Amino acid sequence: MLRLLGKPNVDIVGKNSWGLHYFRRCFSNRSMSSKCTAGIIIIGDEITKGKVADTNSHYVAQKLYSLGVDVRKISVIPDEVDVIAEEVALFSKKFTHVVTAGGIGPTHDDITYQAIAHGLQERLILLPDLVALIKSHFKITVPDYDPLNPSTFPWDVETTSFDPALKMALVPASSRLHHANGVSVFPMVQVNNVYIMPGIPQYLKRCCRHLEILARNPDYAFLTNEIYVQTDEVRLAPILNAAVKQFGAHVSFGSYPVIGHSYYRTKLTMESTNQARLDAAYQYLSSELPADSIVSYDPMAIERAAEAIQDIIGGKGAHHHELQVPVSNAYQTIEECLSRYQPSEVCVSFNGGKDCSALLHLIHAAWTKRNKGSTTDGLRLRALYIRGQDPFPEMEQFIEDTRQRYDLELWTVPGPVRSGLKMALNEHPEIKAILMGTRRSDPHSANLQAFQMTDDGWPSVMRVSPILDWSYQQVWLFLRQLNLPYCNLYDKGYTSVGNRGNTQPNAALRMIDPATGLETYRPAYLLHDCMAERQGRL
Repeated sequence: MLRLLGKPNVDIVGKNSWGLHYFRRCFSNRSMSSKCTAGIIIIGDEITKGKVADTNSHYVAQKLYSLGVDVRKISVIPDEVDVIAEEVALFSKKFTHVVTAGGIGPTHDDITYQAIAHGLQERLILLPDLVALIKSHFKITVPDYDPLNPSTFPWDVETTSFDPALKMALVPASSRLHHANGVSVFPMVQVNNVYIMPGIPQYLKRCCRHLEILARNPDYAFLTNEIYVQTDEVRLAPILNAAVKQFGAHVSFGSYPVIGHSYYRTKLTMESTNQARLDAAYQYLSSELPADSIVSYDPMAIERAAEAIQDIIGGKGAHHHELQVPVSNAYQTIEECLSRYQPSEVCVSFNGGKDCSALLHLIHAAWTKRNKGSTTDGLRLRALYIRGQDPFPEMEQFIEDTRQRYDLELWTVPGPVRSGLKMALNEHPEIKAILMGTRRSDPHSANLQAFQMTDDGWPSVMRVSPILDWSYQQVWLFLRQLNLPYCNLYDKGYTSVGNRGNTQPNAALRMIDPATGLETYRPAYLLHDCMAERQGRL
């Protein structure tokens, strides 16, 4: 194991640029074999009470890991000053870097800045740079404020008398600001080795870009590899135990079973700081595992969407040959749509089905490629979900998972489709075009054009149908070859999904499990007769 050399901490007393004394715990210069550690503190009653799911710790941990930082602890705590103060003080002493998320807004329960000042024994200050930003952004005035001699306050100052916006400029006295021009108006605040981030995931992700400079450990990299297999852990255990015995001194192994995954049953991981040893462990497992159990799977398919789609269009890879023409035509339609309309005028219709799942990935690729490096202020791809009666819970969960995976701004309105569309356009009158996963085999779609206005009697909007000429098999070939997520109902024999009252597994996929003798269904992608696609609809 690599170890931290030299003294782990150095205590420094100094003054900031406004002459205020502060106490700072710094970490000494790292040697070539040094290791950086981190602690993550997630703050918010909404998290501890289960009202909101925490995704921030996962994102921050991934980011720090990619920067060579070893995350040692993740803590989830409520909006209580003493609890936050105690945790921040402990983490700041114990770890090289500390990231907090949540509690820095304008409301009564946003107390993170005060709590951190308490924990690190600092006063609060109306930081001039932050005050100037807030005055400009919120169009407020701050009477009797002198930026050359800003007022300071004890950590427990009563903040209800402050303008709510101005409260966001009340930070610990030794705060440093990190700006990201073109990414966000507001900077990230750093106090000693504590990076203070907002709880809103989209804003937190922007702040995490600063960690690439502030927290990167150039002398220590975690090298990893994975193998995905269609085998359970019981059968893998002897092979994995032998690998640990042979390589465990320098390589860490992990085995992670999953239930109901569309592509694999177990993920095997290997981690080391030595590439040669990692490669040797990978080669050993690859040779010892049954060849037919290893699955070619790309866990970064969504992140690499733009690159993968361009590879298909360019004819790279023999396994993409069948997709080149349909993907090229669909992508061209999407590009034309994004050229005709402003980003704010476009949304995608998404109900969780296989067709719109394929379409969403294509749009995501085009959207990412087009907006890469854009200064657009956080505009995300908009998606419209018109929720029908009695939807499958599995589909509802998949839609929510997809929202997170693709970072969608998802609008959900009640059905049926016509009234739902009217409601959505009334709430978002700027929308001029809706991208849809319609195919010609769908009802009333045989004569549809790629660009076509809605029919008389419907809310007026341009329907854009990029995959109109795709076949059932091409949809599944696209999803499966690119390892894209889809609703698990399709793995249970459903081939066209409506609601629970009008949909059942497709009888054409019915089979008897030879191991149990029970009736079951093959997955939807194994349906060969495309004319039977809607056979499960009642």
